[in-house]
Amino acid sequence: PFVIPEHLRGQLEEFEALCDISNSNHYQRLLDNNPDQTCESLYEYFSQILEKHGPMEMNNKLLVGEYEHFPEEARKIVEDEGGLKSFLLKSLHFVMVDNLICLRK
Repeated sequence: PFVIPEHLRGQLEEFEALCDISNSNHYQRLLDNNPDQTCESLYEYFSQILEKHGPMEMNNKLLVGEYEHFPEEARKIVEDEGGLKSFLLKSLHFVMVDNLICLRK
């Protein structure tokens, strides 16, 4: 049988987390990392939503609904950064245009 080499298992876990973004265990894995890495992973998560659905208002049910399902620890990181809007706009991945959050290209 095929076995993942020990030195690649960390990369496999990261890959699986990206592929299984809707799994609540994904959020817990994010929290197990350092806060900067957690923020980048959350930015990536919201980037994927915007890539799939296009620009959205910050109060869009999809964005807010996903945020409300984050574990308390992840929401605390977002709130410590100033909230969802401030958290997203601190990233170079996003920009506000006409009250819509958009991905930078």
